[in-house]
Amino acid sequence: MEDAMTHTRFSTGLKKFKAALYAGTLVPVALIPATIVSAQEEAPAFEEIVVTATKRGAQSLQDVPFAVQAVTSDSLEKRAAVSFNDYFAFFPGLNVFDSGPGDKRYIIRGVNSVGAGTVGIYLDEIIITGENAQDGGGRQPDVKMFDIDRIEVLKGPQGSTFGSSSLAGTIRYITAKPDLTDYAAKASATFRSTKGAELGTQLEFMANAPLMNEKFGVRVSGLYLDEPGYIDAPYTGAEGVNREETYAARVALRLEATDRLSFDLMFMAQDTDADGRNYYNTEDLFGNTFPVGQFNQADVARPKFQDEMRFYNIKAEYAAEFGDFVVTASRADRDTVFNRDASAVLASVGPEPRLDPLTEATIITQPKQRTVDSIEARFNSKWDSRFQILAGVFYQKEERDFRSAVLSTDETLDIADNPVDYLDRSVSTEIEEFALFGEVSVDVTDQLSLTLGGRYYDFQIAENSRVDVGFRANPGSGAGPTLESADNGFIGKANLSYKPNDNLMVYAQVSQGFRSGGTNDTTAAQIANVDIPSQYGSDSLVNYEVGVKSEWYNRRLIVNAAAFVIDWSDIQLQSQASDGNVQFPYRGNGGGAQIKGLELEVIGRPFEGFDISLTGNVMDASLTKDNPIPATGLDGDELTYAPDVSLTASVSYEWPVGADGLMARVGADYIYTGSQTTALRPTDTIYADLPAYDRANLSVGLEGETWSVNLAVNNVFNDTSTISVFQNTAFTPLAYVPNRPRTVAFSLQKNF
Repeated sequence: MEDAMTHTRFSTGLKKFKAALYAGTLVPVALIPATIVSAQEEAPAFEEIVVTATKRGAQSLQDVPFAVQAVTSDSLEKRAAVSFNDYFAFFPGLNVFDSGPGDKRYIIRGVNSVGAGTVGIYLDEIIITGENAQDGGGRQPDVKMFDIDRIEVLKGPQGSTFGSSSLAGTIRYITAKPDLTDYAAKASATFRSTKGAELGTQLEFMANAPLMNEKFGVRVSGLYLDEPGYIDAPYTGAEGVNREETYAARVALRLEATDRLSFDLMFMAQDTDADGRNYYNTEDLFGNTFPVGQFNQADVARPKFQDEMRFYNIKAEYAAEFGDFVVTASRADRDTVFNRDASAVLASVGPEPRLDPLTEATIITQPKQRTVDSIEARFNSKWDSRFQILAGVFYQKEERDFRSAVLSTDETLDIADNPVDYLDRSVSTEIEEFALFGEVSVDVTDQLSLTLGGRYYDFQIAENSRVDVGFRANPGSGAGPTLESADNGFIGKANLSYKPNDNLMVYAQVSQGFRSGGTNDTTAAQIANVDIPSQYGSDSLVNYEVGVKSEWYNRRLIVNAAAFVIDWSDIQLQSQASDGNVQFPYRGNGGGAQIKGLELEVIGRPFEGFDISLTGNVMDASLTKDNPIPATGLDGDELTYAPDVSLTASVSYEWPVGADGLMARVGADYIYTGSQTTALRPTDTIYADLPAYDRANLSVGLEGETWSVNLAVNNVFNDTSTISVFQNTAFTPLAYVPNRPRTVAFSLQKNF
């Protein structure tokens, strides 16, 4: 019966995929081959995109034998893309659970659950993957896209190469590096107007200088972003509470000490302050309905958000004749202050006398400090042989401190330093990881290659919590015992690729991924009069994938496709323990899930200047076993935020204007996202079946030799469909995150 249901859902997804294709996208793509045949002498081939996704040196994107996509900085700039929400739709199978700035959960191929990220995030060699162990915000970081060379998205588990939390895949932000031969500089300004918000501003600069006889170079870049909000909070009188202001800067140094030895150093800082989060409520704390069509928050306080990130990296590379040696050391510091309105909680279950939310507003503040230090050394062979190897050693130490407390508010309804006797607890965590990883590749024939890889990992986790004020003003317990957890194991992958000619490759891959477990805060739970497990285990998955990568008509047409089946075991989940008044969250392990999907990427250039692309994903993702706690999911429940269909079609045309080398450009995007659910169980408070929605973008531009102007209109038809649903506390109404309303961005750039 269950197999029949799964087949029905998958078939329905395929039908929706076909319908979306016919909605104005299939016909142009289908005409590409015929058009190209008649214009082969006119249209230049696509430029080759080079990636470093395999840690085995630079490779053409089309030569990587698994599903990986890349978007270049030029594509981002033309669309005025600066944040994750601006570009994720261009990667089929990539989605986001969004609950505000600095508090997003990235999802690849439907693999989504609570806890540490299921997608590994890298800034060059720096591990910046977020975590949410204490449910205190600060999930995946939203690194702003300035002076970026490209974004690489590796789909499917990358555990053997990139380790824990690359359970579903990896996103790599590759920054622009110093040029040792030419001086260069550029500056740009973007003015952005979102429906219902004030005018926003984005300023960027870059300067590059080669020094020391082309042996040493420095590149400096920066960004300022003022993104006004479009959501109001009537009870506080604040307008545009989801306003975001970000300052960011990056310094990169490169030294080529010899022809073989080079050093790269990078430092980046990014500070974000937000007046609030980008959700709205349909009713206030007292059950009164807000007017339909308006974006209002029910908060009676002003919970703001702060996110400070500092990233450091040094990389040494020695290119010997027989292979490359790489040693890289990194540090990622991230301090967040995540606040929520606590007024409804204390008015409902707080100590007597209860506080009036309208006159005695309170805020739950959850500051978190997190430092991740890592070092990796690896060797990639370049032997004159059919055999090649990749071998590496990895060590990482993570330290984080977390506090959750209730504070009073001042006359502006912002946080005051006065604690409220309801809750004040803190947790300190230390995690150490050691790993050995490697791959062996053999060219069985000139066309057939086999790669076997694996990773041995060893985790040690120690956590200590302290409760100064217990729930509902119960006495605190002080420092509790240190809870320890350990995990070790081995994961592997096998890849077989066949390349009969330079333009065609087919591959099959089996790969494993894992995510480490952890401990639960039993000290605070005991004060709340509930019992919870002291720890939860790791979860893992196996990805079975076949795919094809092909080039046609002298690289004027690229067609890639992949089919995959994912078996996910021991899924990390969150449940609630309650004493009848207070619900205390804890982590545990559930049953299993299976995800089946198809991905398609078609890129064509029928004639010079005219590009068209289509990327799509159809997927069925559901539980295959009951979770131990029925309320958290049963066999057949759909996985959350895993749309059955996603599709993006883009078209652009560029042509010369006049005799001075001017180039004009127009472009359009159509983005379709299928239906998705927000919780596993229909009985869950936050469960919703979000309907499918679509968006359209337009852009025009004019480019001279040293300058350019661009105008982009994103979400042309102002579709503000809900993309995420959550609840701040058990006593507040549901929160809905909409698509960003229609946004017009005008950009000017000057190159020096």
